[in-house]
Amino acid sequence: MAVSDDSYYRPDEALHELMLQKTIVDVAVDIQATLRILVDKGLITREEVSRYREEVRDSPKYKPVIEEIQRQQAGFRAAKDDPRAHLRAIFEAKLKGLI
Repeated sequence: MAVSDDSYYRPDEALHELMLQKTIVDVAVDIQATLRILVDKGLITREEVSRYREEVRDSPKYKPVIEEIQRQQAGFRAAKDDPRAHLRAIFEAKLKGLI
């Protein structure tokens, strides 16, 4: 992960962004290590881990967040693919007072 281009001009924001990225990676490493220990000791199978992962993803606590991220990703991909349409949509939304 890299620091966003804007953050190069704002060291405090860049440091904060890097701290968040480090925290995410540290959590991912801890989770993977824990899952590996459980699988290696035979306490759970990889299939069970996958099943539980899907159950958690579909839970009311995480599903809306995951869906919102996917919605925003689709919007940014569309904006990247057709910047004129994206700017036109922003302009129209501004004219209508939606943003």
